Amino acid sequence: MADTAATETWRMGACALAERLERGAVSPVDLVEESFARIARLDPVLNAFVHLDHEGARAAAAEAADRQRSGTRRGPLDGIPVSVKDNLYVAGMPARWGSLLLKDFVPPQDDICAERLKAAGAIIVGKTTTPEFALMGRTESRLTGSTRNPWDPALTPGGSSGGAVASVAAGMVPLALGTDAGGSTRTPASYTGLVGLRGSNGRVPRAFGFPPMALDFQAIGLFARSMADLDLLLSVLSAPDARDPTSRLLPPLRDESGPRRIGWFTGVGGHSADDAVIASHADARAALADAGHQLVEVAPPYDLDELADLWGTLTAAGAARAADQLPGDKSLLTDQIAGLLAKGSAIGAMDYVRTVDRLQAFRRTTSAQWGDVDALLIPSAASPAFDAARAAPETIGGEPGSMKAQGMFGGWVNAMGYCGLNVPALPHPDGRPIGMQIVVRAGDDAVALGLGRALEAARPLADRWPLLALS
Repeated sequence: MADTAATETWRMGACALAERLERGAVSPVDLVEESFARIARLDPVLNAFVHLDHEGARAAAAEAADRQRSGTRRGPLDGIPVSVKDNLYVAGMPARWGSLLLKDFVPPQDDICAERLKAAGAIIVGKTTTPEFALMGRTESRLTGSTRNPWDPALTPGGSSGGAVASVAAGMVPLALGTDAGGSTRTPASYTGLVGLRGSNGRVPRAFGFPPMALDFQAIGLFARSMADLDLLLSVLSAPDARDPTSRLLPPLRDESGPRRIGWFTGVGGHSADDAVIASHADARAALADAGHQLVEVAPPYDLDELADLWGTLTAAGAARAADQLPGDKSLLTDQIAGLLAKGSAIGAMDYVRTVDRLQAFRRTTSAQWGDVDALLIPSAASPAFDAARAAPETIGGEPGSMKAQGMFGGWVNAMGYCGLNVPALPHPDGRPIGMQIVVRAGDDAVALGLGRALEAARPLADRWPLLALS
């Protein structure tokens, strides 16, 4: 491991680290220690982690080093540090779901994604912050306080996977897992200059964890700095599993790099994205057109107002159900969650069933209105990262900002069970990252991945780092 000290391995992606581990140029022990050192230096500013497993990670690194020396590595992820969002189950680590009610909860087993990471030899260094019940567009809670964006600590990294993106964007770990029920992977990735994937429902199997806030809207989210690193992580996590029947309905991933017909839009229901986001989108369209794809403007296939109403009812009922199962003093809940509980508790059975019926109608209509395109290219968020002290951007597209407008491109993907992929695009003139989202219908994840690689090749941004990470 002679050249480790001379190389900043934290700046290397997972694929580059895998290659160095394979030829013995770096040790898993060194990688974990470097990860903990960066966390110790940067996390007091960023607040990305809610729990660190120093003892467990160091023991796992030592075992990975033994396999490295004996030539029995389990695969390319063996010995690579990763982080896992606090609402996912990792046996032996707290899963607090951003709530004081769960500050002492330790799940009895891994969810499938954590199980697969461990089987592949990846080293889970700790759990990353999330707002309470993972139900906020920024990452703030009474449990952990406010998580900040490595590009500017005055800004939010987004939510609810804010800690996950901060951990990767600051070079604390090269890979992270989060979740996405309404944009919680794609939006934070767009705020922090990362690749972020919300695969089709079942693409990353899951079976054990907290109750869902909105039926089947939530999926495991994957974060990396490049498409190659995302491909590596997905290759470990994406195989079907009988414990998640939905995962057995999807076609396998294969090469889908041929020319595509791509629809696009930059506004929904009278709301428009910011000018800088629209300019970034135009640049991404041009890049994909130059790569041989056909770009056509289309109308949004979904009703934003109907989606917002469905989301409000389903998440209120989900929050009430979840809180009812939790012990402890409910006065510890945030005002936002307390309000959701009151609303959810007042929803009658017939009203809830009618909402589920309306969701099925939303899905039928949106699917029918998709049109004759293979994919959609749309912004991941209507504006870049905003002040961490605000509930929403001050303005969006020249109008007063709201999280409904900010998230207008995200939540419908979850309602449909579709695949959405954020890829870094032309940044804002002030340097803030901007991400573009590639959306495909359920099962067509390989098409999104192929287009993501094409966009990344045309506009490579993986080596663009925030000053905080470089300081």
